[in-house]
Amino acid sequence: MRTWFRPKYVLIAILAVAFALRLWGIGNTDMLGDEAADAFRSVGYIDYLGTSAQTQPIDWFKDSPTLPAWTSLSFHDDPPLGFMVQHSFFAFFGDSSTTARLPAVLFGTLAVWLLYEIAKKLLVRDHRGRDDLLSGNAVEGIALLAAGLYAIEPATVGIFRTALLEPILIFFVLLNLWCFLKFVEDRRWWWPFGLTLGAVALTKYTGVFLVPLYALYLFLYDRKLFRSWRLYAALLLTVILFSPVIIYNAQLFQARGHFDLQFAYLLHQATPEWTGLIGKTQAPFSAIIPNLITSYGIPFLAMALAGLVIAGIWYRKYRRQGMLFVLAYVLFLGLLLVKIGSASRFLAMLGPAFVILAAIALWSLAVFPRVSRTGRYALVLAAALFMAYEAGVAIDRNIVSYPSYGVAGLDNYFSQQFSGIESAVIPEADNVHLTAITKEFAAKKSAIAPRKLVMIVYNDQIALPTLEWVFYRRFFYHSIPTMYVQNFESALKANPTQFNGFTVYFVQTTPHTLLDPFRANDTAGDAFEQQVIANGVQPDAVIYGTGHQEMFRVYKFTL
Repeated sequence: MRTWFRPKYVLIAILAVAFALRLWGIGNTDMLGDEAADAFRSVGYIDYLGTSAQTQPIDWFKDSPTLPAWTSLSFHDDPPLGFMVQHSFFAFFGDSSTTARLPAVLFGTLAVWLLYEIAKKLLVRDHRGRDDLLSGNAVEGIALLAAGLYAIEPATVGIFRTALLEPILIFFVLLNLWCFLKFVEDRRWWWPFGLTLGAVALTKYTGVFLVPLYALYLFLYDRKLFRSWRLYAALLLTVILFSPVIIYNAQLFQARGHFDLQFAYLLHQATPEWTGLIGKTQAPFSAIIPNLITSYGIPFLAMALAGLVIAGIWYRKYRRQGMLFVLAYVLFLGLLLVKIGSASRFLAMLGPAFVILAAIALWSLAVFPRVSRTGRYALVLAAALFMAYEAGVAIDRNIVSYPSYGVAGLDNYFSQQFSGIESAVIPEADNVHLTAITKEFAAKKSAIAPRKLVMIVYNDQIALPTLEWVFYRRFFYHSIPTMYVQNFESALKANPTQFNGFTVYFVQTTPHTLLDPFRANDTAGDAFEQQVIANGVQPDAVIYGTGHQEMFRVYKFTL
């Protein structure tokens, strides 16, 4: 078999497919929900959302000449590492939708390799050191199947095409799982284990399910490690890495009487600053079955369920610790979902276990002992067709049929309009700390690019994520004045000549636009549009979305 079967080359091909599916067209899909909020803040590494429903320290201390030092240690709703990773990419490649998602693409490709390595370690031997269940080729085959599924499964492809924090978290979870298994084999791996566990904690608190998983595994199979200084040194390293968040929360409690948003939500603390709790309106756990079906599809879930049954049988019959590890991963993550809900980005964390289980089921079908050679060929063909089906669904769902609300089109329109020029002014916010951000980025402007007076006026009905990514981003990081219609009209009334010479881009919504539900009935934008049309101005661009529906109309005129 070794004469023609080269796992290394198969794995390289799988990684190439994974990279292509994650990268393909990521700059042309809308930045929606927390994607926009996370990416917008990461560009300047600034904890600011631009809404009174969920304020931040930069709002609370707006009248102070400087922000308290502790406010730079973390963010009000998540730990800082994910933002740091994205910020480093933005600093190197510039701010764009492609750059925002590039960490997920790269980490998502590396995650496939990590999944392959983890699957091999979990399958290769039982706790007595016997290889009594799976041959070397079987272990390699199942691990490659798992990696292949992780490369093409629609839900895993989808999460690694986003600018959310979850793709970074999942990568660090897998890296930490691999380091833990290496640590169990070789005690010298204590510091990579502690370091990567710290990275998990610094990315998102939802990685906490790993702690009981490790504790159960060690209790059952390696209790001696509880008496080793290396385990506690690793945990101390984790705590040291996590200490900025601990300090941040201690100072936040002293200043406001509660911890950050996630801990406050967990502990049911009163948070008058966060009346909206953006990001906490997740799908409830009670909806997990339909949400799992939506995320993974019935065929894949059926295969994973079959693998779950087989893994349970293998553990019961052979006491294979690797099977228990996979089952415990699903159990403890499932218990976490009871608290945090069943939103698709959380369900994506089940992906690593699901693909290993599905790979076990596929392999078991292919080598089922009680079938003829013809039957075995049929089963292998069925497994291949299953893989092809999953890849097809991934391409259709995440690339071909991905819904468009015109956000990417509007963003690309402005990128083209402002390409090669710099704003001739530096706008100021009503917050000294935010103004400092605009000045910091203005200092990075090209010294040779021509300066032009440009500004954007928009209908305040537009949903917050679009405001953050398309408008706020250009205000703070590109020095382009942006304001909603009511403010623009008030400013003109106060000083009719202050915008003379400016080229104004007015963005109007349509019935199909994603809107802020609290401002959906505002009519100021409609009235302003009628004034613009009455002055003989026609749309410079119409941005379309799914079904060729109008999402935005952009009017361009000079005052």
